[in-house]
Amino acid sequence: GGEADAGSIRVTSSSAPSEIRSSWMKKNNSNNKQAGSQALRIKRVGVDDAAHLQAQIQDHLSPAENAAAMLKSLLSANEKTLSGSDAATINFAVSILTLDPSDTAAVPAGLQQGADRGRGDEEDEEEEEVKEWLRNDFTRLAKNVSQERLSQKHSLRRVTLGLIAGNTFVKEAGSRTRHDDAPLLLPFECSKEQEARIMAALEGVGQWGWNIFGLREASGERELQVLGWHFLQHYNLLSSLQMDLRVVQRFLAFVEKGYNDTEYHNQTHAGDVLQAVFFMLTTAKADQYLSELEIFSLLVSVMVHDLGHDGMNNNFHKNAVTDRALMHNDTSIQENHHTMTIFQSMKSRSDINILAPLDHQQQAEVRRIVITVVLATDMSKHFNFMTLFTSLIEKKGQEVSAWADSTDVIMQAVMHICDISNPARPRDLAVAWTDRCLSEFFRQGDIEKSMGLQVSPQCNRDTTSRAASQVGFIKFIVHPSYTVLGTLLPEVTNVCLSELDLNLEYWTEQQEAEKKAKENSIPGTPSISHKTLRTSSSRGGVSPSARTPDGSQKELKAPPVSPSDGQRVTASNGSFSTPANGRTSSKDSLTKVDE
Repeated sequence: GGEADAGSIRVTSSSAPSEIRSSWMKKNNSNNKQAGSQALRIKRVGVDDAAHLQAQIQDHLSPAENAAAMLKSLLSANEKTLSGSDAATINFAVSILTLDPSDTAAVPAGLQQGADRGRGDEEDEEEEEVKEWLRNDFTRLAKNVSQERLSQKHSLRRVTLGLIAGNTFVKEAGSRTRHDDAPLLLPFECSKEQEARIMAALEGVGQWGWNIFGLREASGERELQVLGWHFLQHYNLLSSLQMDLRVVQRFLAFVEKGYNDTEYHNQTHAGDVLQAVFFMLTTAKADQYLSELEIFSLLVSVMVHDLGHDGMNNNFHKNAVTDRALMHNDTSIQENHHTMTIFQSMKSRSDINILAPLDHQQQAEVRRIVITVVLATDMSKHFNFMTLFTSLIEKKGQEVSAWADSTDVIMQAVMHICDISNPARPRDLAVAWTDRCLSEFFRQGDIEKSMGLQVSPQCNRDTTSRAASQVGFIKFIVHPSYTVLGTLLPEVTNVCLSELDLNLEYWTEQQEAEKKAKENSIPGTPSISHKTLRTSSSRGGVSPSARTPDGSQKELKAPPVSPSDGQRVTASNGSFSTPANGRTSSKDSLTKVDE
């Protein structure tokens, strides 16, 4: 087992200190009459105080985290009256609860409520569909048994009922700054006029509210190349690691081209996440925890983190038994595919192998970090990872030296939390990304229907609530994640959480509006949310407004989103093909990068 601190006692999950074992033995050796009397007294107190216990349960915490919080509160309230052995016993229990909870135990209590509620009214059905999606995509619970496990074994509520950046190059204090003698501003040749437009679009790239769609337009849809080059230059990595500039240019072009023209998991999403990570490194000062090689590895990880993504989630590939699922044995299917693709490509093509100048040990370390960080984007690992990250922050605080042996966790956290950053962006961007994401979900749902598969949660265009999906996603996934990261990086609390709170309020209002519209709608007609989504996700895209450094807004046209309706879909032997409007077509949408 792992190790944890229990006050002044160091314990492991496989053994307990002698004084704790002694305390247990004394209690277990009491006679049956005393034990029976004690059990009866505990039961009576449980019934009398059930309401008080119920009120202590925090929906965003898992059962194990709730239990640990209650024990800590009990220990603090009775610190002067508890004996040393009793205090040690409680500390030991808290440590075990925070070591490495099982997949099910780590799921927040609020996501488990659906299994206990009646499904009679329509609002409960809608909320339960969102929770089913969160359980399905953000946990590793098997879909067909999750309800039974959650309701019968690990539902905490059942237990209680049983008882009764301002400039282009950010130069913040404590952050590294770019090399002032960067040889080239851009990784490709272009006119002076376009170069000026690109540099203008990069203004404020270190700010959280920066809008990537302006750069996409200015660069001629080469936003990922520009950002990758820009951030590598910011840290002087091309010079200090003695990179061949031509190889780096070809690498960036290859990576960008390797992204499919999907509605959401495309090069623009990769660039958007890359910019969010840059904000974390610079403005939020996460770079102070990392070495130069780690920063390089993290930036590369973000660039390739969805390389070759086909717009389908892991559950689709598993259920459809695709070649991709068979290749990776149903384990982190997409994430393993992304990392395999880039390393396989660099091995076979020396002209894009940016690791060539590094020595063998450095190459091995970069490869290890990239794999570790990209695999952390598997959403089914979310709750267990956040439990680990939270426990490390509680133990290490913000002291840089304390994190020397845990930098992998910082890089994983920054990558994963930036990968779910859309709801924390300024509202116009948050709404635009929501529509793109749901458009991709609905395309998957259409394909699942055509293949005779069960439609995945939130992928049915006829039943999914746009607003409810965001309320649930923010409450159970995004807000707790940014709250935890904010304890390590305070700027996250100051900036990101403020936007997130405003967006939660907005989506909650939209959810209420959807419910009222549904109540007043004619039976059999689509809800307002679905009509709105189809309009905003159709060809021509949305037009999120960019925030300029002075706080004003300007209208920017986002690139068009591929329509989900009317696509020809064929299925055979667990594979599928669908016409695409961009670089990929026919069966290449699944296999072009594999080849």
